[in-house]
Amino acid sequence: MTIAVLALLLVAAACGDDDGVTGSTEAVVFGEGTIPESVPDDFPIPAGAVVGTTLVDKINNRTEFRLSIRAEPTATVQFFQVGLVNQGYVINSSEGNAAEWTLTFSNGELRGTIFTTPQGQGLTASVISLNTS
Repeated sequence: MTIAVLALLLVAAACGDDDGVTGSTEAVVFGEGTIPESVPDDFPIPAGAVVGTTLVDKINNRTEFRLSIRAEPTATVQFFQVGLVNQGYVINSSEGNAAEWTLTFSNGELRGTIFTTPQGQGLTASVISLNTS
């Protein structure tokens, strides 16, 4: 039983309280409420967007975060398309319908996807996934 308690304490200590935004040494860090530091400074974020869950996978060089945006999906997609191009990103594809829209883009070694869905009452959810090679 002592070994089981010790193992549980080690797992709890490894999980920690780190939000993945600064100084974490963990391979995969989950957070919420703030844009991860691994997101480029020039990445367009809509004004008033609320950051939901975040994930930073340092092993696979992947960052993912969710935004809730007070705008219709078409306006949100248009914001990302214009904002990305204005910052030098290349739109590789942009396709979808009223229920979901997927936008893929790149900038040098950075590859990304934005998956946008309507949430009702003028809200849109966008999940942004970034990966560097």
